[in-house]
Amino acid sequence: MNNNIMDLKVLNLLDEFENKLENLSAVPFTGKIMIDRDELLDIIREINILLPEEYQHVKWIKSQESQIVDEAQKKANTIILNAESEEQEIIQKARAEEERIEFEINEKMKILVDENIIVREANKKATEIIGDAEKLSESIKKNGYEYVEKLLKHFGASLSDVLNQIEENIEELDKYKE
Repeated sequence: MNNNIMDLKVLNLLDEFENKLENLSAVPFTGKIMIDRDELLDIIREINILLPEEYQHVKWIKSQESQIVDEAQKKANTIILNAESEEQEIIQKARAEEERIEFEINEKMKILVDENIIVREANKKATEIIGDAEKLSESIKKNGYEYVEKLLKHFGASLSDVLNQIEENIEELDKYKE
C-alpha cells in the first residue's frame, strides 16, 4: 500500500477518534465522558494495522524495552566479566613470564659472576705459575752456571794437574836426553 494513502487513512481514523471523543456527552457533575469501549478499540486496532511495519516493530520494541534492556545489560555484564577475567589472566601470565625472565637473568648473572671469578682465579693462578716457573728457571740457570763453573774449575784443576804432569814428564825426558 502506498505510504501517502496509508498516512491519510491513519489521519482519518485519528480524526474519527477525536470527533467521537468530542461528541460524547459528559456525565453530569463529573466532567467525564462515557465511551463505547469496543468502538474506540476497533479504531485503535485499525490504526495499528495501517501503521507501517517499522512502527509495529518500534511498538513491539517499546513493549519489550525492559526485557531488551535487561538482556543487553546481562550481555554487557557478561562481556565485562569475561574481559576482566581475560585481563586478570593476561596480567597473571605476564607476571609469571616476568618472574621467569627475571629468574633466568639472575641465574645467568650468577653464572657470569662465577665465570668472572673463575677467570680471575685462573689468571691469578696462571700469574703464580708463571712467577714460580720464572723463579724455577732462574734457579735452574743459576744452579746450571754454578755446576758448569764447578766442572770447569775441576776440569781446570785436573787440566792443570795434567799439564804439571806433562811438564814433569818433559823435564824427565830432557834429563835423559842429556
